[in-house]
Amino acid sequence: MLICYLLYFICRALFYIGNAGLFPSVNFTAFLQDSIYGLRFDTFSIFVGNSLFILLSIIPSNLYHKKAYRSVLKWLFVISNSIFIMANCVDIAYYRFTKKRSSADLFEQIGGQTDMAHLLPQFIKDFWWVLVIYIILIITLITLYKRVKPVEVKKYVFTNLKEWLLITLLFFVFSGCIVIGIRGGLQRVPIDIVNAGSVTIPEEIPIVLNTPFTLIKSVSQEAVINYDFYDEAFLKAHYDPIHHYKDSTFQKQNVVVLILESFSKEYTKLGTGKNLTPFLDSLMDKSLVFTNAYSNGSKSIEGIPAILSSLPSLMENPFINSIYANNVQTSFASVLSKEGYSTAFFHGGINGTMNFDDWAPSAGYANYYGKNEYANDDDFDEFWGVWDEPFLQYSIKKMNELKAPFHSAIFTLSSHHPYFVPKKYKDKFEKGPLENSQSIRYADYALNQFFNTAKKQSWYNNTLFILCADHASISGHPFYSNVVGNQSIPILFFKGDNSLKGENKTVISQMDILPSALNLLGYNKPFFALGKSFLEGTQRESYYYGNSTHYVYNDSMLFSFSLNELKSVVNYKRDSVLYLQLIKKYPEIENKEIEKFKIFIQTYNQTLINNTGSVK
Repeated sequence: MLICYLLYFICRALFYIGNAGLFPSVNFTAFLQDSIYGLRFDTFSIFVGNSLFILLSIIPSNLYHKKAYRSVLKWLFVISNSIFIMANCVDIAYYRFTKKRSSADLFEQIGGQTDMAHLLPQFIKDFWWVLVIYIILIITLITLYKRVKPVEVKKYVFTNLKEWLLITLLFFVFSGCIVIGIRGGLQRVPIDIVNAGSVTIPEEIPIVLNTPFTLIKSVSQEAVINYDFYDEAFLKAHYDPIHHYKDSTFQKQNVVVLILESFSKEYTKLGTGKNLTPFLDSLMDKSLVFTNAYSNGSKSIEGIPAILSSLPSLMENPFINSIYANNVQTSFASVLSKEGYSTAFFHGGINGTMNFDDWAPSAGYANYYGKNEYANDDDFDEFWGVWDEPFLQYSIKKMNELKAPFHSAIFTLSSHHPYFVPKKYKDKFEKGPLENSQSIRYADYALNQFFNTAKKQSWYNNTLFILCADHASISGHPFYSNVVGNQSIPILFFKGDNSLKGENKTVISQMDILPSALNLLGYNKPFFALGKSFLEGTQRESYYYGNSTHYVYNDSMLFSFSLNELKSVVNYKRDSVLYLQLIKKYPEIENKEIEKFKIFIQTYNQTLINNTGSVK
């Protein structure tokens, strides 16, 4: 196995040397540090690639003493590692085109999305030196294998109970080590692509990873379709994700994004008036409130990148766990940190939950604060993490330590199932009418306490607060149970000096928050965002993907698409139960919406495939 580790290190070095111009900030020390971090990912690939070789080498058997058996082991070792080393060699040259380690979408291209019959010979011609490197590596692999002299041991005596128990125990111990290596450790969930973001800066993630790892981890995930409905000029003329408010004057105000777990619009005064959020309702009176706001996903892991990076998860897998997780991102943190902002991500959940602690640094957040950093189990809810009230107070304490201006993203959790509240508050908050009513009331109370403390801080009046739910939740109303109502959420912008008020009735979704906030701040440099600012004056749609269907919401209509084919049209303003089917009744409207959807989904998919989610 040491031979494999050596060759993976050589591949990493060659990968870096071949693409050094794309890693201008990486010096020798940084490369060595990334190589050390990469050992965890190398272990996964080495153990997966050699799992059968290892199993046959440690199985309690006397077959090892047969020459033919050892020959089988040798060629099994050489062939399996040759395939994995080939994958690493491919990215020595291919990385410059994609700016990411290859993933399963590479197989889609080889399988027919590109003309490989013509491209492959050209690639070999242009990158013949990669083929030479690969041949040298394989020769090295075989040579080193021959030089390793195995320790000769006596044959097992299976009639000796003590010896049999010992060799069986050793077999299971080694097998257990292999399982742990493939999992990447003893953490809550197996290692994934996104975990590289926790050990290095986003720009160096490709150095930490290895290509067999990204291929294996993504092979079970489906790549998005590389649509080619329109040429690039037509796309940019109708929808350009590069925003530039060049006539603005940037005001370096603090930005605090409060992401509220499971806060449906239904629970607020904007909904059915269940009076579950009295504080949030009162804050709306002093805020810019969007009364027609939607989430772009149905899970927290989908909502976070949509809100903070304008990256909705319009595919089978959430972006954070998708094959595109190591793509470059534009986020609040990546944009504002370049302007001298301190950045922090707060989530009181158990570290490792939904990989937020690994995603945050890959999105540009310099600091992460979770349950481990909070370090007080007295406030642990025994399920998810730290209760909202103490953790929100902790967030203020940590924000006071940040150098201004700062940006913080704070994600609450106490309104998540199983909907418990701290014992000291069990009689304070009324139960019903919904199962989660008491926990929503507690979360709203914790939010109130947050603002009571925040308003006493010196930075309060110079702060833009953005409040948004990660997604909706359970409902007791037919409309808020359907695909429109169950995506309806509160979104509001509030300034500590009360200078931002009013209602906005246009459609807005989570992916519009980033460009809207930067527009309000007067940010005057170009940036990437799939959403649009509410100040841009153009009509916006909200997008959601579920049940293998793309849903598009405008100010009154819901359009449903299967792949690129329109399947359903309803007017949710007039038909709250989505019963009356209007497809083919308004062909001009439908044709216009089909074109807009194709423009957007082609841009979205190609952004993921080509890794173009930032301004060059």
